[in-house]
Amino acid sequence: MSLAFNLTVIPFSGHRIQSRRGIFPVHESPTITTKSFVAVKCSLTTPTDLMGKIKQKLNGKVDTSLAAITIHSSDTPSNLCIIDTLQRLGVDRYFQSEIDTILDDTYRLWQLRKEDIFSDITTHAMAFRLLRVKGYQVSSEELAPYADQERVNLQKIDVPTVIELYRAAQERITEEDSTLEKLYVWTSTFLKQQLLTDAIPDKKLHEQVEYYLKNYHGILDRMGVRRNLDLYDAGHYKSLKAADRLSNLCNEDFLAFARQDFNINQAQHQKELQQLQRWYADCRLDTLKFGRDVVRVSNFLTSAMIGDPELSDVRLAFAKHIVLVTRIDDFFDHGGSREESYKILELVKEWKEKPAGEYGSEEVEILFTAVYNTVNELAEMAHIEQGRSVKDLLIKLWVQILSIFKIELDTWSDDTALTLDDYLSSSWVSIGCRICILISMQFLGIKLSDEMLLSEECTDLCRHVSMVDRLLNDVQTFEKERKENTGNSVSLLLAAHKDERAINEEEAIAKIKDLADYNRRKLMQIVYKTGTIFPRKCKDMFLKVCRIGCYLYASGDEFTTPQQMMEDMKSLVYEPLTIHPPEANKVSGKKQSCVGN
Repeated sequence: MSLAFNLTVIPFSGHRIQSRRGIFPVHESPTITTKSFVAVKCSLTTPTDLMGKIKQKLNGKVDTSLAAITIHSSDTPSNLCIIDTLQRLGVDRYFQSEIDTILDDTYRLWQLRKEDIFSDITTHAMAFRLLRVKGYQVSSEELAPYADQERVNLQKIDVPTVIELYRAAQERITEEDSTLEKLYVWTSTFLKQQLLTDAIPDKKLHEQVEYYLKNYHGILDRMGVRRNLDLYDAGHYKSLKAADRLSNLCNEDFLAFARQDFNINQAQHQKELQQLQRWYADCRLDTLKFGRDVVRVSNFLTSAMIGDPELSDVRLAFAKHIVLVTRIDDFFDHGGSREESYKILELVKEWKEKPAGEYGSEEVEILFTAVYNTVNELAEMAHIEQGRSVKDLLIKLWVQILSIFKIELDTWSDDTALTLDDYLSSSWVSIGCRICILISMQFLGIKLSDEMLLSEECTDLCRHVSMVDRLLNDVQTFEKERKENTGNSVSLLLAAHKDERAINEEEAIAKIKDLADYNRRKLMQIVYKTGTIFPRKCKDMFLKVCRIGCYLYASGDEFTTPQQMMEDMKSLVYEPLTIHPPEANKVSGKKQSCVGN
């Protein structure tokens, strides 16, 4: 069996992108010509020379050609490595039907406990992870032989193998799963020790281990792809016997294809940033003298979350709502009076434009009209996508979040006594995940019925992802909010124990992080479960947003005071990858190593 695709290459042109905060140089970025940026059709076909065909295509020698990744149905280790590599390099979407076929066959072999999977630690761990993430019912007890470090012969395995075990351990979805918990403990400890003792001579493999250990669940999809492309030649699979059969993925021609695909996506994200900046100015949000300007932040987060060029409407709808929710949240917090904040809620409930003098203030007029015009425009677009009116739904989502903003404003302003349960029952809505996801999901190309959107599953997905983001946000902001007398889950937990054995801040933070982890695992359970009311493509949106929360609040408040994000933004949005000519990367007399990052 083989994977095949027709590839259309778009030429590059250097240009510069003007942002509201400066000019960022962009070199060798793809020129955007149409909505369909890469024309690729996947099909099963006879084996052909992938590298030769891609090389011809990149050199412009062939107008139309077939390129194929050869996959032998009997070679499970190679097949899994190819899937993993395609995913890491961000080009797996071109081969999804073939990947599904391979995983179906792998699951059959898993159930039969075939030697191809169970005799090799790396293959075993990789098969478990890929199958569980896809929704197959695989028991972590099958990894029990590796759960205790004492039972693993570390003299016979290498760092890449431990990485695969570490990644498998990250797919723990229940609190009771002691196998994956123990596997995580020893693999993370082992890898940290390898870093501390400088025992990983391969620089890129060293960097990859650092990247995974730093914030695994906060690795945003497209940032992971960028990192993997930068660390392409780490030789991750060299311990597998299958590695010799993976030479077609260890070739600079394939790397050039993946890098070009990244640059094509990047050019689209730059275009969307310009659209967002125009929208922001048209809404007069740039004239407001209070609050956070998060246009570039919202563009980065949505670009890092969803890479497909054809999902531009999803990203733009999501990014616009990040901006709107942030601006209005800041207005409720400190930008306006209580009466002005109430006025915005009343206007949204009425949903009717008024003469300028009836808004009470220019800020209220700007904020309401920004919401009003944006939602109306998105509702018209969604009507076409969904084949029915969704305006009432969108307005209802805005009424809900503004009503929670009002409750929180009244609670903190009046110094109302509040329990942790009271706080958590509503604060998950005010973090804004639900409104951003449900509005942007209208443009995924999937028909969403009222039954789906009003289902218990939808509510659970919204609540769990929002709880993760809310709780992690609270951990990083509770000091500031305590000084402002607004409080959050950490301060409320401390207050709840003041008359008992006092817990310190470190213990309270640990408990809130544990609660966030619990909600993350509950979310994973729903997303990975098959046969539910939502298609997997919809559920994946919630998991992507969960990663955003883990990314933003791992060690600070990256949303309000971005630091690491500024560097990541440059690499994802502004700095294209160099497409090296294959001839320039050949090393005479040296076998090229295979990717695995």
